[in-house]
This record gives sequence, C-alpha cells and structure tokens, in this order.
Amino acid sequence: MAKEVKDILQLIKKASLSDKRKQVAKYISDNCIEAAFLTAAELARRSSVSEPTVIRLAAALGYSGFPAMRNALQDKVQSKLSTLNRLTESHRLRSSKSPAIRSLLTDMKNLEETLHSLDVRTLNDVVDKLVNADKVIIIGYKMSRSLAQFLQMALKKTIDNTVAVTAGGGLFEEELVFATPSSVAIAISFPRYTNMVVQHLCMARKRNVTTVAITDSELSPLVECAKYRLLARCSLVSYIDSFAAAMSLLCAISTAVSIKGQSITRPRLEELEALWEESGVFF
Repeated sequence: MAKEVKDILQLIKKASLSDKRKQVAKYISDNCIEAAFLTAAELARRSSVSEPTVIRLAAALGYSGFPAMRNALQDKVQSKLSTLNRLTESHRLRSSKSPAIRSLLTDMKNLEETLHSLDVRTLNDVVDKLVNADKVIIIGYKMSRSLAQFLQMALKKTIDNTVAVTAGGGLFEEELVFATPSSVAIAISFPRYTNMVVQHLCMARKRNVTTVAITDSELSPLVECAKYRLLARCSLVSYIDSFAAAMSLLCAISTAVSIKGQSITRPRLEELEALWEESGVFF
C-alpha cells in the first residue's frame, strides 16, 4: 500500500511493463486528466486493450486494485488543475516577449493536444447521430455563442432542421418542445462555464434527446448531462477565450457530416451556388 501515495507518473516511468501494459501506461501519461476519471472499461477501450490488462497494470505498479490506482491519478491531477489558470510555462512561450506571439503559440499547442487526445470513435458516433437526426439544437452562450452560430451555418447545408440557441428567455424550450429521441442537442461551453448551458443540456437529456458536449475537460459540468463528449483544449494567456482548437473540432465535425451526407449536401450546394450567382452575393 505504500506505493499508493507515490507519484503515479513516476511509477509508470520506472516500471518494467509488457507491451500491452505499456500501451495503457502511455495513454495515462499522455492524457492524465481524462484518464483520472475513466472506469477500467473506458480506459481499456481508449487504450485498445482488454479490461483485465488495465487491472493488471494497477497491480504491476503496486496498487491494491484499479480504484486505488485511479485515486492516485486523481490526486496527481488535482495539482495540475489548480494551475490551469496560469500562463503556460513552455520554453517557447517564455522566450517570446510579444503577447500576440504567445497567444498564437498557445493556440498551436491547444491544437496539438486536441488532436492527440481526440476520441475518434466518439467523433464518428456523433457524426452518425447528426446525419440521421431529425432536428439539431446547438446551444452556446456568452463567447461560445459565435461557435454555436458557426456550427449551425456549417451543418445546415446538410441537416435542414438545425438551429442555434444563443440567448435565454425561453428560446431553448421553444426548440426543445419539437425535439424527439432522434434529435441531437449540442452544448458548447468552456471556462467559465455558464449555468444556463448546463441546465439546458440536462433538460434535453431528460427528454431522451441525444446530448453532445463540446468542452475542454472531463471535469466540465457539461459532461454529466452528455451522452457523448468531445474535448478541445483552451489554455489561454489572457482573459480572452482561446477557441482555435474548438473551431478546428467544429470544422472536423461539419466536414465529416457533409461527406457522410453528400447525397443531400452536393445537390444542395450546387443549387445554392446558382442562387448566389444569380443574386451577386460574392464579388
């Protein structure tokens, strides 16, 4: 039991592990925040190994079982989370005196981390649900409003019944009343999370609507109400939200939906181009 209070990431570095256990250990090291809140089965799926392999890793590291290993990882993560609001300490950022350059470099880092940790299976499941949805409600408030509007414009060319709710006053409820179990509600929110977006996503889940959270962490309050969650990093260097990774994720979703539903998208785009040309929309 003594090892259970030690730094789990240091234990992983020093341990002599089989290939399969190394696979799990690497996932934990690379995605420690997400891994800290997964079940043994979820961790096994994301690491592409069997659940017994995850449990055997815990024993190999000296823990009494998977729950003890996860508790140790959660303790490790808490110290990381307490510093999320600090400026990134990478050498590249420290070496630049320009706040604008630091911001661009942070966005690049956010994109890299988002790509590295992306759950492709979940992304594909969300795309399938969207392609087959009878209604899509996208929820985004405060600064996430712009993301919701972008996703609505991108998806609408494939999915007719796509709406963006970006303000309160009962507008979400007016859309939800027409939703069915074949509908999808997508909530977008990043720190600081708004109470209303959480309430509305939970309301959609209670009505058996498929719920999707696009947020920054497994610790986001949106996660508890989401059937699917897609994470986009948003570390920042000022009070302004960093949405580069989130926008890229929305583009990826929209692109996949348009390709999967191209039998609808292609003729619609051709007709739309003709209308734009007739109206002289573009220079």
